[in-house]
Amino acid sequence: MKALNLVFIGCLIWGISCTSKTEKTEVAESNDFELMEIVSVKENIETVCYVCHSPTAPPDDRLAPPLEIAKRNYLAETETREEFVEKMVQFILKPTAEQSVLHSDVEQYGLMDPVGFSEEDIRAIAEYVYDNDLEKPDWLMDN
Repeated sequence: MKALNLVFIGCLIWGISCTSKTEKTEVAESNDFELMEIVSVKENIETVCYVCHSPTAPPDDRLAPPLEIAKRNYLAETETREEFVEKMVQFILKPTAEQSVLHSDVEQYGLMDPVGFSEEDIRAIAEYVYDNDLEKPDWLMDN
């Protein structure tokens, strides 16, 4: 009977320690979520957006204007963060010449293809673009 009680107590202690580790892991993961989300958005920009909107591509190899140029054009066309994000999201979801803020670039490079991201992902990218400094082409002087 003593051995059975010891086994029961041992299982109880083991169960409590596993539960507290799980809770700590869940708390740590939830605290890191925003950071992981930002890193993921930055990685999407660097691995997907920069394929066409590269800040370092030579002029003859560019598929689209550098993302910093797009950002500057959206900033010039909008007054608030919300307007900037919404305008960019709507264009990226369904690119049309009428919605474009980069008219001369559409003439030069053509209209952007839909990227296949969800609206939520596109919104996160647009927010990141608005909120953060982007890599600038060497030839771009700060104004």
